[in-house]
Amino acid sequence: MRNSYTLTYRLRNSERGFSTLLIMILLLALSGLGTESYIKANAQARMAARESQSRQAVYAAEGGIEWAKAELTVNPGSTGGTLTIGDSEVRVNIVPASEGYWVTSLGTAGYSLREVKVFLKNQSGKWLTSNYHELHR
Repeated sequence: MRNSYTLTYRLRNSERGFSTLLIMILLLALSGLGTESYIKANAQARMAARESQSRQAVYAAEGGIEWAKAELTVNPGSTGGTLTIGDSEVRVNIVPASEGYWVTSLGTAGYSLREVKVFLKNQSGKWLTSNYHELHR
């Protein structure tokens, strides 16, 4: 009777060790899946932030073009300047040409830089835009 009790006790101990091993493997697998999900979500959040900054830089550069139109209406000899639009900084360069102006506007938002270059011509008090180029840096 003593031998059967010892054998049963040993079997239960080995079952406990096996179930502990299974639980540890399961926890390791779930931790790996959780880590992978976190890394993917973090990468997507960074990509969304970069896309947002890129669009913000383009809009800021286009805002610089509109600022140049207003500036040239008031002061036709203007050469540009630097302005802040929201969280973005814009540098505008105006170069006179034979029939209008070449305007280059560089918008910066976060780490994104976007440059817009256009040719402006004033006809009957309205600014006509031609040769629109959006340059990525």
